[in-house]
Amino acid sequence: MKPLNISIFMCFALIISGCASLGPVEKRESASLLHIEGTVQTIAGNEVTADLKIPELKKTPGSPASDIAQQVVQKTILIEGIKTEADGRTASVKTIRGNTAVIEFEKPVPYQVGTVIKLMVPKKTIAVVDFEVIKGHEKEAGRVSLEELTSALIDSGQFIVLERSKLKAIMNEIELSLSGMAKETRDKVAGQLIIADLILAGTLAEIGDEWNINLRLINVRTSQAVAAITMKTRLFKPTEIRDSGPLREDFEETTADPSWILMKAGRRVFFQSSIDRSAGVENSKKSLRLDFNLMAGQRPRWAHIENRKKRDLSLYDGIEFYVKSTERLYASVGIKTSHHENPNKIDMWIGSFDSDKDWEKIKVPFNKMVIARGWISEGAKTQGAEPGDQVMRLHRVEAFEIGVDVRRNSDIKGTLWIDRIRFYRD
Repeated sequence: MKPLNISIFMCFALIISGCASLGPVEKRESASLLHIEGTVQTIAGNEVTADLKIPELKKTPGSPASDIAQQVVQKTILIEGIKTEADGRTASVKTIRGNTAVIEFEKPVPYQVGTVIKLMVPKKTIAVVDFEVIKGHEKEAGRVSLEELTSALIDSGQFIVLERSKLKAIMNEIELSLSGMAKETRDKVAGQLIIADLILAGTLAEIGDEWNINLRLINVRTSQAVAAITMKTRLFKPTEIRDSGPLREDFEETTADPSWILMKAGRRVFFQSSIDRSAGVENSKKSLRLDFNLMAGQRPRWAHIENRKKRDLSLYDGIEFYVKSTERLYASVGIKTSHHENPNKIDMWIGSFDSDKDWEKIKVPFNKMVIARGWISEGAKTQGAEPGDQVMRLHRVEAFEIGVDVRRNSDIKGTLWIDRIRFYRD
């Protein structure tokens, strides 16, 4: 194996074993977050056995993620192998069993049995890896819960949290540096790797309306499980449940998903959406059909097909679908995103495309969509909503729609077919 490849492999193995992240570590943060007391039981050379008085952390109401974070803090106040201080003297935790710990000092200490010592609780580095959903329809629940728990651990102030999801970007940086194309030397790059003290991993299983959560805290130095965290809970409040799964809608099922709003608009039918059972892309049998007859200067100005399922699309880069029409026309896809503090504050984002008589695949990246000015001026009000703050919150998608606007096409009468709708990731 070539030296460069060997170096890359060694760095990769180092990261995987410790869930590493880039960052300068010339001086490891050792600020005291809190102290605990211990009573000396035995003394043997440089080692002191002490019974620890571990405080019960006050539980605060919140989400399951905050509850888990509190348990992680409680169960990792001290872990084997970590550096600490006792009454200002440098020490390390040699072993810990329940509330009894063996503390090793650099040299003998003037303690006596019964002495109360004050131990610093060091800030620990933790890597939270992807949770595995072993049973349940919401397969992205693990990733959503992971993000919430990561935020809760950071907010606790007890941990340096390593982002396992950034591993690919980290490896790209390492490969660039080791290739000789960057200024940094190999030694400098290797010196910037932070190894986790703890790894938190586990599984989620959906049972009825609740989830069984089984997590393990692993000490990287010893490869031993420090603690287990088990709980049964609702992961989301009913009003917060959002579908973060992939959309693969080809309309071949017997009945349409009820989240598709099929409608007629106006006494005279300005537009009507339905399932076409005779036309689909690549000889499939069904597709969504939008018939429209819009006149310039009259309402409605917008004919569309809408899906109103609440979604979290933060894991996706855009939406793709196949489309054709009775004539060449300009069309657009729109998504509505809401404000987290006031769900009635909604922004509309649109991405434009053109359609013609033959089926064509359309891809609309979310980051290329623009704010709909007509929604701000009048559209929101007509639907009983307020315009938002023009921030695209993909984790709070209230609906998405595909259609045509008379203002871009003048008088238009015809049909638009849509098939094989997907959310995609690049």
